[in-house]
Amino acid sequence: MLKSVIVDYNYLGDENLFSVEVEVASNFNIELVLEKCKTEEDIISVAKDADIIHCCGNPPITRRVLEELNKCKYIIRYGIGVNSVDLEAATELNKIVYNMPGFCTEELAIHASALILSLIRNINYYDSRIRSGEWPKAKGITPRRLSNMTLGLYGFGGSAKPTAEIFKGGFKSRVITNDPYVDESICDEYSVEKVSFDELLEQSDIISINAPLNDHTYHVFNMDAFKKMKSTAMIINISRGPLIDEKDLVIALETGEIMYAGLDVFEKEPIANDSPLLKMENVILTPHSAFYGEESLKNQHETAARLMVESLINRNIVIENVANKDVLR
Repeated sequence: MLKSVIVDYNYLGDENLFSVEVEVASNFNIELVLEKCKTEEDIISVAKDADIIHCCGNPPITRRVLEELNKCKYIIRYGIGVNSVDLEAATELNKIVYNMPGFCTEELAIHASALILSLIRNINYYDSRIRSGEWPKAKGITPRRLSNMTLGLYGFGGSAKPTAEIFKGGFKSRVITNDPYVDESICDEYSVEKVSFDELLEQSDIISINAPLNDHTYHVFNMDAFKKMKSTAMIINISRGPLIDEKDLVIALETGEIMYAGLDVFEKEPIANDSPLLKMENVILTPHSAFYGEESLKNQHETAARLMVESLINRNIVIENVANKDVLR
């Protein structure tokens, strides 16, 4: 009997969320097991005889784990980022790593926009002050019109495109992007200017991070970058926490190198209770939930079920979802 193990189902919630996978597995006589693994040992223990494993959060799918799971040929990641999976080892061991590009692009764009609008219009500041008994009418940082501002998109992939449409088409903002992997013709299609990284830093009133975490993007937003940004600038991160050097961000906000930050992701999650970011009124924080939505969750679970069946039953590789495409060579 074929076996599929969801190694960390609790990352997304309770067992009821996986009704699609459970039903599909039952229909195709696949044994589906839901586990709460945190360590390499946990994963190896429960998935040694699995044909496929599902990763909801970021469990350690290391070389050791991949080598121990001899029977496993497929890894499904319930998300876009695959930084918790050793892609090089997976490729060497001829294992397919699936991810879900595009499953929540609209949700990410909406969330980034919500953070931007809340900061510009002092929403969080007003709400907290009113609840404490104040009436701060026309106080806080003086808002600007978005039509007079430049939005800079670091990365121009799935979530950046609808964000560009919202700000370019809806608010008439100037939109620029820095992404060495995107052809200029794609930028032209969205009426977005392609610029260098330094130009992005220097010209943007708002920078939204829409890029994956890798060796090239780790801590790319550090003190050197913040010093090149406008003192009135805002940074938004709905991608991965370690693209920002959090210690440098705190200093940049405290010293006025930049003015605002809206963060959905952090270097360490949950955020530490003593983080200075928690006390800053010019910062809005959300708990890694930009992906969250009725439609995106439905998309996640239906995609996971489809990849499971295509791989184990139909013996097909779903190329558009393969994260380690070198394995196909």
